[in-house]
Amino acid sequence: MAESEVDVPVNQPTQLTRRMIIGFGLAAPALAVPWLAGCSSSEPVVDAPINTPPPSNPLASATASPSPTAAESHPSGAAPEQALAALAAAILGGPRREQLSKDRRTLLTFVRNAHTAHARAIANPLPSQAPVKLGGRSVGSSLALLARRESAAAGRYRGVALKSTGQDALLWGSLSVASGSFAAALSLANPPGIRPVTAPKPVEMLSEVAAVQEMVRQLHAMVYGYQLAIGKLKVLSKTRPRAERELLSTRVFRDRLIAWLRKRSAEVPAAEPAYVPSVVPRNAATAGKLIMRMHTALQPFCGLWLAGAESQADRTQALSALGSEVKIARSWGAPIGAWPGWSS
Repeated sequence: MAESEVDVPVNQPTQLTRRMIIGFGLAAPALAVPWLAGCSSSEPVVDAPINTPPPSNPLASATASPSPTAAESHPSGAAPEQALAALAAAILGGPRREQLSKDRRTLLTFVRNAHTAHARAIANPLPSQAPVKLGGRSVGSSLALLARRESAAAGRYRGVALKSTGQDALLWGSLSVASGSFAAALSLANPPGIRPVTAPKPVEMLSEVAAVQEMVRQLHAMVYGYQLAIGKLKVLSKTRPRAERELLSTRVFRDRLIAWLRKRSAEVPAAEPAYVPSVVPRNAATAGKLIMRMHTALQPFCGLWLAGAESQADRTQALSALGSEVKIARSWGAPIGAWPGWSS
């Protein structure tokens, strides 16, 4: 069967309580801004809700933003996501479905449901979608086709995201990273774990300065968390030098963002003396779990930066950071999710 027969159409928080750093959600229910999983400040804290004062920096005004739902129907924009969902469904229900392992069926079901959720975020109600026919394709060929289509969609969505602003940039950037993750997962002999497909939580959209300041706060804590984790990794293991390289990259990334803030005469958040990890690293397994959680929880902050970015160059950096965080988290065992960059 020719590949073209199943072608996919082209088409905060300012002043934060220290308890919120790494691992705790914002106390105020109206502000669903995520905080990095891994550490909190070592200072005594009060668990009662704490009101966040208004921003002192006039550039740091924030606008509440809903989760990605279609205010208006855009059928042509939803068509590629529907086509990907239909292709995954065709493989699941195809004549050779008995050759799919349980893990692959789980992954394909997740991919189908994720793309359906993406399409509904773009257009509601959804336009009709004709079933996909795979003909005589083998399971391996069908999976390879879906992986190629996911990669192609990731590239197209990335281009749209970089030309968009605000929540549109976050939506298309999230779809780009998601399709890239799906393509990688479909190519693995042992499919990864998955997160349930749920609607992402509303977020508070920040100015770019405020978003970068939050990134710096979280990266300070991540550096500390890496130091704790590395201490529990064996010197001669393969994971220790890898973690050390990632720690260095995290420091370089943080320092680059600090330089970005200083260039704009913006306040640079200071690191706390110490943080308390939500996962106490006692051995290699728990150290890896801490690293995985930190990279997973940093992703929504990358999303806030992507949405707040004022130039295409900054959006490129933010989207690249989001994609990098997803890949690193996956390399430490994180499951794949439907909405990278959103809090779920």
